Amino acid sequence: MLPGEAPRRNQVHEQWLVKPPGGLGVPITSAFVVGDTVCYLLAAQRARALGVGLLSGGSGREELERAGAYRVYQDPADLLPHFDEVGVRGAE
Repeated sequence: MLPGEAPRRNQVHEQWLVKPPGGLGVPITSAFVVGDTVCYLLAAQRARALGVGLLSGGSGREELERAGAYRVYQDPADLLPHFDEVGVRGAE
């Protein structure tokens, strides 16, 4: 989750992930970061968060995996039915 004034291209810092404006209500180590470029996944790793890659940003699967992506999906719509693979439980 990034605030409205996003950093310049290829400049994502783990501080933005650890304490985003408004907060997440959970520690970043209990969350996952979805990113479509290598810089988001590297920031997730530095913040000790689980990184999930999306191919919609122009980076390839292997590039995202080398940057630490736990899983890689085509786009957000492809991620939704796979939330259970990244530890998100459905409503019971």
